[in-house]
Amino acid sequence: MKHLFSKLLVVFLIVGLSACSSDDSSGQPVLSVNFNTMISSFSTQSQSALFNRQASGGSFIFNEGFITLIAMEYEAENGLESVEFELEGAVVIDFATGIPNPDIRDIAIPAGTYEEVSVELEILDETDEPSVVLNGTYTSPEGSTMPVRFEFNSGETFEVEREGTIVFAEDQSAVAEITFDPSIWFAKVTDDHMVDANQTNGVIVISEDQNSEIFDIVADGLDLATELEIEN
Repeated sequence: MKHLFSKLLVVFLIVGLSACSSDDSSGQPVLSVNFNTMISSFSTQSQSALFNRQASGGSFIFNEGFITLIAMEYEAENGLESVEFELEGAVVIDFATGIPNPDIRDIAIPAGTYEEVSVELEILDETDEPSVVLNGTYTSPEGSTMPVRFEFNSGETFEVEREGTIVFAEDQSAVAEITFDPSIWFAKVTDDHMVDANQTNGVIVISEDQNSEIFDIVADGLDLATELEIEN
């Protein structure tokens, strides 16, 4: 199974502590983790578009659901020692708002100069229930609209890292922005795929067991390149 986070953009921004929501007065930097979810409409690919001919296709929009993590690990190394933060226990990220429950968005980190930073996320895989569910709609080129539900129930671990000098100074904080973008996951799904999709109680369910051909295409899209950027 491919990685879930096809386009997981992690950006660390070094900003003044006054811009951080933390009430920490010790001068110790705080890593604030923001989960951004992309809920805007995006177009499908038509067969004509695949062959570089202009065509008007359908579109998807996913505007609610959840992503369940079982672990998140942050590590920064300076050559002599490393600073680690590890969260264990289920965390549910609301796809509509990007807000995690429980709230894990602020992590205290020691000030210092580091040479490598990594972030690792693990998807829950301890029950038969899906750990990722996205609900939305598919609109055909003709304008008809159909509910769509995407389900992912395979545990995956995703890691990104960045090498190079990174300074976490006192009275500063870091912001990590993690972006979930379904438009990348569904980039190679065509209108022909959706026309042939089976429905369950009027809903197109895309999972390992239902409409598995579409699911496999989406799974391939989940393994695209990732990026970790550091700005000082």
